[in-house]
Amino acid sequence: MDCLYNELINILDNEIATYNDIYKISKEKTDIIVEGKVSELEKIVQAEQQLILRVTQIENQRETIIFKISRALKLKSEEITLTTLIEIVQGDLGEKLRSQQESLSKLVKELTNLNDLNSKLIRNSLDYINFSLNLFANSGTKDNNYGIDAEKSSSKASSMFDFKI
Repeated sequence: MDCLYNELINILDNEIATYNDIYKISKEKTDIIVEGKVSELEKIVQAEQQLILRVTQIENQRETIIFKISRALKLKSEEITLTTLIEIVQGDLGEKLRSQQESLSKLVKELTNLNDLNSKLIRNSLDYINFSLNLFANSGTKDNNYGIDAEKSSSKASSMFDFKI
């Protein structure tokens, strides 16, 4: 049984390392978004997608080992969580699982906060671009001109764009 727990610990170590890599890339992505480096952002997103695929593979491994552990404990695999395993496993293995659970929880929380920040930064950049496009598209209008008789002139200069992008 300890062999299964050790295998789970190795899988969780791999998962934590991958989430740390995702966190580092997400921090880089924040800087790139702020600096407006679109070509570098594309590269970062591709690297991030590769890491997400790796997390998916690790999750599949974790599910397989959890299934094996659940059979050995005669429990349903849906009932097995890190918390339940920490209660069952004693000694160093239990402490290692507890440490991994804390690390994963902390990493997921930090990643969530960082992703929220990146989303807001991207949304603000898009809002600024739309605002700038609107200003540029409407820069040729002459609605606020009055003629000699103090009547508003209705002539409009043609805009450089006929539609919004």
